[in-house]
Amino acid sequence: MNDVFSAEDDEFGLIGSCISGGNDVCFDAFAEVPTEAIQHFQLQKTYELIKGLVSQSKTVSLPELMKEWKRVNQSEAVPFEAWNRCDELCPSPASYPMFAKSVLEAHYRRQLRFAGDRLIRESAVSTLSVHQIVANAESGLTVEVSKEAVQTSKTIVGRFIDQTQERFERKGQLSGVTSGFHWLDVKTDGFQFGELAILAARPSIGKTAMAIAITQAAAVRNKIPTLFVSLEMSDESIVRRMVSSVGSIPMQEIRTGEMTEGSFKSMGVASGKIANSPLHFVSGSSANGIASLTAIIRRSVRKWGIKLVVIDYLQKIHGSRAAEKKTYEIAEVSGKLKAIAVDTKTAIVALAQLNRENEKDKGGRAPKLTDIGESGQIERDADLVLLLNRDRTQPSGEAIIAIAKQRDGECGVVKLWYDGQFCRFSDSGVDT
Repeated sequence: MNDVFSAEDDEFGLIGSCISGGNDVCFDAFAEVPTEAIQHFQLQKTYELIKGLVSQSKTVSLPELMKEWKRVNQSEAVPFEAWNRCDELCPSPASYPMFAKSVLEAHYRRQLRFAGDRLIRESAVSTLSVHQIVANAESGLTVEVSKEAVQTSKTIVGRFIDQTQERFERKGQLSGVTSGFHWLDVKTDGFQFGELAILAARPSIGKTAMAIAITQAAAVRNKIPTLFVSLEMSDESIVRRMVSSVGSIPMQEIRTGEMTEGSFKSMGVASGKIANSPLHFVSGSSANGIASLTAIIRRSVRKWGIKLVVIDYLQKIHGSRAAEKKTYEIAEVSGKLKAIAVDTKTAIVALAQLNRENEKDKGGRAPKLTDIGESGQIERDADLVLLLNRDRTQPSGEAIIAIAKQRDGECGVVKLWYDGQFCRFSDSGVDT
């Protein structure tokens, strides 16, 4: 290895492993090492030829490689010297993991260097905001193995079996983050990592109360590192609602300060539980732009191991540039939230506002997917869409949460109960 950015000898060893190890080693290599991770020009071409041979169900060997090289690269001499070196530097196909690790390490270091170079260049561009520059640089720090665009059925089936085995071993435990509501978890298996969930409702129905309930279940009860992003209420207001819910203290008592001795004691216990939970807050202008928000999420994931991000609410987030129409801006925000969920492997729950269409009908009607305000792109990007509805004129009563979209599951309706004095939702005990 010449330096930390180069792994030329290991690249030769990797190709040698593919040639001498047969198709099984090749399958492993294709799933783990992207073509761009190999710097040596002839070896990169050889790697692509090996992929072609394997895709044709041909056995990888030097004679087959030579025929394929002459067919594809007619004007270039066959790189016998390079291939001989591959054989010399690969004592055994069993050394493949070592070669792959070194090649990927050098590839990742080059990515880091390119991200740093980009940061230096863009810092001098006055038309770019600081948040956008930081977001661009941090996106280059995600050093994950790139997956090939086309993968074999053997690779996919292997991953499917591994995932199914993992689900079997959970013995009924959720694969995602709990919502805190039994029947909703039964239908969704929790909020999934790497996915974007949308919780939508009209104003004063209880979007924020639901967000607080989800946060409380994840961070306070189950100790899951959670980031709560509030673009509408202050952090203190969110905590006040959470204390009311956790401690069963009427909101009116906390708001007016007319509390009994028992309420004070309950407030202390509830405050202690919240303070000792892995819950983090961000609010206001520091997170109202999509570039700054994604940068905050990336840093929080690295610093605190955040697994769940709750955002109140999506239409309050500004795009990276002034859009001609609000729908274009919301579409950009929605797409980038989905991308950051995938990149950081976090579960993201974003609240959204519904338009007035369901209230125009006489007596009202249940909200539908098409009622999501501003942009249809939200419902397209989301992996899960939940529509919350209740009679806002009643301080307490039954509430309905409709699973309007679920990529990997069924839609349906879950009944909840809303208790207005605590701004709290709970299971109704009824599944529909």
